[in-house]
Amino acid sequence: MTTLYSFKAAGLKFITLTALICLLGMPSSGVFALPLESADKRYIDNGDGTITDTNTNLMWMKKDSYLHSGHWLSWSEVHDYVRQLNNEGFAQYIDWQLPTTKELKTLYEPEKVNSSQAGKEMKIHADPIFEKNGSGSLWSGEENGRYNAFGVVFNTGAVFNSNKKSRSRKATRAVRINTN
Repeated sequence: MTTLYSFKAAGLKFITLTALICLLGMPSSGVFALPLESADKRYIDNGDGTITDTNTNLMWMKKDSYLHSGHWLSWSEVHDYVRQLNNEGFAQYIDWQLPTTKELKTLYEPEKVNSSQAGKEMKIHADPIFEKNGSGSLWSGEENGRYNAFGVVFNTGAVFNSNKKSRSRKATRAVRINTN
């Protein structure tokens, strides 16, 4: 009788576990996983290397180009970088672009500290939902004449104007309009 009871109990545990898996999904499947939100609920981490800004409806890469590629990039190199993201279909999208300075400035939040710039003590004032220890100076796609281009410094929120050939601790963060 004890053996029959143990068998029934084991069967009941198996049925209960199976029912829970059906209801909740397999832990590693991600099918029922809820997206992570920033503390102020402005940003959503989509779990695929992208962050959606619910205020602007822009989708950003979670990592800047420095963290993603391991290299500081000049202005012409960030164009190649974004082209490569589209060729590879990063996060299943092929419409990545360089941000404008206006779009970049929407990420600057002086009351928040993401981290320090890689290799420096410069504080990056962006939401902590973005990948840590990247570049504090991000190129935009905007030119300023033949030799210079604009970007945003995330220590101060100021727009910078730099020689297009400069790689000095510069990167970009690709963006797309979220059509989902």
